[in-house]
Amino acid sequence: MSKQLQLKKELYKLAFESLTSTIDENKKALADLKESVGSESKSTAGDKHETGRAMIHLEQEKANKQMQNSLKLKKVLAQANLDKIYEEVSFGSLVITNKINFYLLAAMGQYSIGENQYYFVSLHSEIAKTFMGKKVGDTLTFKNQKFTIKEII
Repeated sequence: MSKQLQLKKELYKLAFESLTSTIDENKKALADLKESVGSESKSTAGDKHETGRAMIHLEQEKANKQMQNSLKLKKVLAQANLDKIYEEVSFGSLVITNKINFYLLAAMGQYSIGENQYYFVSLHSEIAKTFMGKKVGDTLTFKNQKFTIKEII
């Protein structure tokens, strides 16, 4: 396996493990909240318990929303072709420039390998739209900065 593909796979693994951890945390939070709702019972202090139940339901909605977002991201990651070196910037490509490095998969933040930083970005992001279809050696401007594409993996 080439060094470039190895880097791409290592970054993918970091993102996938992070996402899996987030999903596990969401599952645990939802289970804990479900248990909390079950333990909240009506008593003579009804208003206090109703408020408590309402707060738990809000937390459940928030955790459910996070879970759904994480599951969507997981589906996007599953579509990546880790064995392909791209000729031009497109979905699944790892782009190395003179200033930043980004992996065009899903908006998942920043990951580091050694001293290098890599940003996971969505197809719908401004930077992805600006770089889409460009090739190695192309120079372009994004947010008043000039970028030269050094490598596309």
